[in-house]
Amino acid sequence: MIRIVYLLVRPESMTPSEFAEECRVHYDMSRKVPALYKYEVRLVDQEPSDTHVAYLDIGPFDAVAECWFENRDKYDEYLASDIRKEWFEHGKTFIGQLKPIYTREIH
Repeated sequence: MIRIVYLLVRPESMTPSEFAEECRVHYDMSRKVPALYKYEVRLVDQEPSDTHVAYLDIGPFDAVAECWFENRDKYDEYLASDIRKEWFEHGKTFIGQLKPIYTREIH
């Protein structure tokens, strides 16, 4: 399984509620993206202050999204898709900055 986590920051010109609405639209659009096994997006509600280790200051960011793919062939199919390209174009309209992170499982 291939998983990519994205930390998302809204543009300064966009309100949190406008950003949340565009995240909902983007989520709905994800259902038509070929070879995308799963897509999740979560809005940041708050940052806890009771951490048990030193705090890493990486924010602020407004949402966390994750794309899942069954395997490399499916990921390549996704990359080649015109629908995925349209989906990314929509992302450009409401994502001010992002940080993608490819992850792997611990076995």
